[in-house]
Amino acid sequence: MVVTEESSMAADALEIRVAHLEGAYEQIDKRLGSLEGRIVSLERKVDEGFAWLRQDLTQAIDRVGQKLDATFRWVIGIVLVNSITLMLAIFLRR
Repeated sequence: MVVTEESSMAADALEIRVAHLEGAYEQIDKRLGSLEGRIVSLERKVDEGFAWLRQDLTQAIDRVGQKLDATFRWVIGIVLVNSITLMLAIFLRR
């Protein structure tokens, strides 16, 4: 097999193309690594946001429950006082 200048130039061109592809793959790998890091960071931020939201909602629900308990006690107290007053008025009138 005789190596001609033309086949040597074709081999050089092929090596240049392969080297270019290798460089491109390395750049893609770096970019994907960067994207992966950003996605992990965003995922962490979303998880923290949901944890904060869950905590805030839990506190808000607790406050509403406390207000309902207080309101219920007031209503029951007023109903009992009115009932007792009505019964006393009826019994003492006779």
